[in-house]
Amino acid sequence: MYFERLRQFIFYSLALVMITSTAHAASEDLLSVNYTVFIQIVIFLIAIFILNKLVFKPFLNLVDRRDMLTRGAIEEAHELEEKVKAIIEEYDLKLDEARALAAQERSKLVLEGQKVAGEIIGKAREEAGVFLEEAKVKLEADTKEIKEKIKGDIDELATDIASKVLGKEVGI
Repeated sequence: MYFERLRQFIFYSLALVMITSTAHAASEDLLSVNYTVFIQIVIFLIAIFILNKLVFKPFLNLVDRRDMLTRGAIEEAHELEEKVKAIIEEYDLKLDEARALAAQERSKLVLEGQKVAGEIIGKAREEAGVFLEEAKVKLEADTKEIKEKIKGDIDELATDIASKVLGKEVGI
């Protein structure tokens, strides 16, 4: 591509030199070709040869190398971008799996907690029922004991109250 442009440049430059030398020669004599045309062509070819070696080839090599590096860097960037996308997708999948597993474990733990809480509440109710039953039995026993104790003391107490109210000793 660049060499083709260089060839075109050389061709058009030669054509231009020939036209200018011909025009110069035509100004002297319209039909004569002057020897300076050949000298100009030789100088031009030497200049093209030197410029080709020193400027054009190194410049074109530099441009080609830069294009190759740029393309390589762009391709590498695209490859890295694809790898990053794949890694992100894999990470998202693993994260979703971990979230699902965590939700299952949480549900499992909640159910176990509810089960244990139900068992504890059931035990507490049973213990409270047993404790309440024992308290009722003890209360009834204490009530009977107190009633029995008070029955013996009622007669004495009634006599004391009547004596104090009447102000004299009362005998029953």
